[in-house]
Parts: sequence; C-alpha cells; structure tokens
Amino acid sequence: MANVIAFLPVYNEEAQIGPLLERFRPVLEKGVVQEVLPVDDGSTDRTPEILRKYGYCTVITHPSHQGCGDAIRSAYRYAMKHEYDIFVIMAGNGKDDPAEIERLLAPILSDEADYVQGSRFLPGGYSQGLPRHRLWAMRIFTWTFSLFLMRRYTDCTNGFRAYRTAILRDPRLDWAQEWLGHSYEIEFYMHYMAAALGYRVTEVAVSKIYRPAAHGSYTKVRIRDWITNLKPLFLLRFGV
Repeated sequence: MANVIAFLPVYNEEAQIGPLLERFRPVLEKGVVQEVLPVDDGSTDRTPEILRKYGYCTVITHPSHQGCGDAIRSAYRYAMKHEYDIFVIMAGNGKDDPAEIERLLAPILSDEADYVQGSRFLPGGYSQGLPRHRLWAMRIFTWTFSLFLMRRYTDCTNGFRAYRTAILRDPRLDWAQEWLGHSYEIEFYMHYMAAALGYRVTEVAVSKIYRPAAHGSYTKVRIRDWITNLKPLFLLRFGV
C-alpha cells in the first residue's frame, strides 16, 4: 500500500482552512492519505490558531511570508524525509475537494501514471464561480504549455495534482534551483520536466469551487504572476 501525503499551502486563510480540514476527516479515516501537511507561510490572521486545533495535521510554519514556491519546497523536503510514496498538492483555500484525491491517485496506484494533473475541463470535471478573465488566461497558458511540449493538455494551471515522490528524487529536476523563484513557477516547472523527462503524465477530471475572499477577490494570483509563471516554460523550451 502506497503512503500518501496531502500538502496544503496556506497563507491568511482563516475563513477557509477550518472547513477544508474538516472535509479531510473521512479521507483520513478511509486511509486514502496518511498525513495532511499544511505549510503556514507566515500568516498574520487567525490561521495559525485554527491550524493548532486539528491534531491530525502536521503543520510547518514559516516565520515570514516567503511565497507558495517556498511552501512547496518545504513540503517536498518533509515528504522525502518521511519516505512518502505519493505527494498530493491542493489549494489551501477550499477550492479543491479532498474527496477527489482518490481520483488523482487511481492512475498512479494502478501503475498507469507517475504524475496526475487535475482538470476542470475534462468531461466530468467542472468549475464554479470562475471569473471569465481567469478562464481566458488559463486557456492561453495551457495552449502555450501544450505547444511547447507538443502534447495536448486541458488544464495546466490547476494546482490540484498528485505525483510519485520518485520524481522529486530525480536529480535531473533539481527543484531547489534559485532561478525558479518564490511564487508558482515551481509547479509548472515540475509538470513540464516530468513530461519532458518521460514520466507518464495524465489528467483526470476534478472540480474547483471559487469563493470570494473577505476582500472580494477570488484568488491571490495577479497578472504579473501569470507572466512570471510562463518564465520556466520559455527558459526550458529554448534551452536557456
């Protein structure tokens, strides 16, 4: 039986993190995942207090806000140190459904894939409350990603993913490189490199629910982030 860890990057999510962690209870009871790992990236609201209430979670705390990329690296190191077989990454703001982790794991557990990307746009998947301008940005990004790899994908921007930790141990990926920055670039770098190096990459249908935060926004991602996220694609594609 594979050991699975589910990672949540968390930053100022006091309104969402509690309800999300409650939804993990049946997932843990069924043994779908063995550990839930929120990485609190220097939250300044009540998020740390809420996280302490959930004894079944292991919490890594960054003393200051470093960015999602650094939260991911902290989780990678933890998963490798504790010898997990499969690493699941999902949103820490309640957009993703923990019950759907089984969908992501199925192709890996049946030895049909090494890296599984959740897709809102496959048959059976859906999104609710997705702002139209974000939909167009996602379409353009995914088209560019697919073009560079010469493989068709439907949703490369969805952060709901699962992959074998063997990929993390592959020295050819070197995910600790400084040029990858501190934001979301590492997510797209990992997807690109997994496919380029010949790992079996597939997509499965998932859902995503967008809920506005207290300040009215649906996301922490800004226009400049989309531009930054494209950086690894261009550098890798053109051998820079």
